[in-house]
Amino acid sequence: MRNVPEIARAHHEKPEGHRLSYKLTAPEIPVQTRMMTISDIFDALAAADRPYKKAVPLSARWRFLELSVKQGELDAGLFE
Repeated sequence: MRNVPEIARAHHEKPEGHRLSYKLTAPEIPVQTRMMTISDIFDALAAADRPYKKAVPLSARWRFLELSVKQGELDAGLFE
């Protein structure tokens, strides 16, 4: 539990290091954070309670995640 803040704070980081505030590269991003990132994106796309967008169909969620993997934004091994 003591690592939860570290895991959560970096969940918008991308492996190439060109993302938000911390600019972490893949080796610096904990595996738990990389797992959380995939889950967070899937959940955000599935959320039906957001007033600014509708939930994305399941097939489109998978395509979005697959594209993110191909672009190097998500951990391919964890996604598989």
